[in-house]
Amino acid sequence: MPLSTEDAVRETHRLALEGNLRKSLRTKDEFARFKEIAEEAAERIDAEKDAFRSTYHQRVIEATEAVLREHNQRTLNHPKPSWAIDEPPSADKIDLFARNRVQADHEARIAAIRVDQTHQYRKLRDACHARENAPTRTQDRNHGRARNAFQTANQISRHELGLPLRSGPSRS
Repeated sequence: MPLSTEDAVRETHRLALEGNLRKSLRTKDEFARFKEIAEEAAERIDAEKDAFRSTYHQRVIEATEAVLREHNQRTLNHPKPSWAIDEPPSADKIDLFARNRVQADHEARIAAIRVDQTHQYRKLRDACHARENAPTRTQDRNHGRARNAFQTANQISRHELGLPLRSGPSRS
């Protein structure tokens, strides 16, 4: 079944994220986690596909019963013309609805696995970016000290002088 536009965009984003993440991996732990995420998603998808194949007929029977229950629960609150006949759907139509429902449920489960995989990739990417952007010990001790001291001194002196904290034209 062809992907909807939303699913195609989601899948393209997942693949781009995966490719970008591969470039950011530097340590053995990151490579191992990346491989673990990919293998876990592949196993879950394979398990879902196997379950779909093995229980397809049972799922269709359950979906057929659900379609019939839903059709029988419908009540029309508006008056019908005398010539209108409320025909039940044909067996072929019910079977088609049931098969479509089973297929849609299967695709939704696969999409949920892919979304979970994307979330795990994002967490790993954020951890990689945090590692890359983490300052060294010397940088950590001195990082931003001068800027913070200057800003603090500047704000205190401007405040003590009664000057506004921002410069430029006044807003009226």
